[in-house]
Amino acid sequence: MIRVNKNTFIKWISVWMTTCGVVLFILFPFIDMGTLLYSITLNLLLMIWMSIVETLLIPELKSSYFDSHPIEMEGKIYKYIGVHIFRKLLVFSGWERSRKKENPIRKSLILLEYYEYRTRTSEFGHTIIAIIIFFISVYVCKAYSYKNIIWLTVFNIFFNIYPITVQRYNRPRVRRVIKNLKLKLKLKNSKIVYKNW
Repeated sequence: MIRVNKNTFIKWISVWMTTCGVVLFILFPFIDMGTLLYSITLNLLLMIWMSIVETLLIPELKSSYFDSHPIEMEGKIYKYIGVHIFRKLLVFSGWERSRKKENPIRKSLILLEYYEYRTRTSEFGHTIIAIIIFFISVYVCKAYSYKNIIWLTVFNIFFNIYPITVQRYNRPRVRRVIKNLKLKLKLKNSKIVYKNW
């Protein structure tokens, strides 16, 4: 007889049920797909779904995709497309304050490494959502009209594309702080060993 861990079973059932709920909403929308309400509801549903999936499955996300690439010009490209304006909007809306309460940033290696991991999960989630909404937009454009994808496009950029740019802008800076902190700890430990020797 196969034994199944109860927690693992509940995790997979939760993921499966939330996934089915989102798929049903996408396939059988009860709101006109070209409206503001549909775009906001779809984004919020997908964010809740992605949050549940990430929390339950805890992906490692160690791909080189999450590294900074030369084309990003050490974050300069994100400055040109308005990442700082979007960050100010997050501060103004109170989102940044609530996020800092949830994930405080201190000069603690463990907290910084956790924060760096959270930048990857956030980027991964928003990327998946952005791709899903892009394909829905293509369908809506073909089935109805390009005018019907205005709200889908606007909210996809605001709720997903800009959050991705924020994570890609922040991560290299956080990684540099982590690297420097590890170096300081290594030097400190080597001095202690040298004194004891």
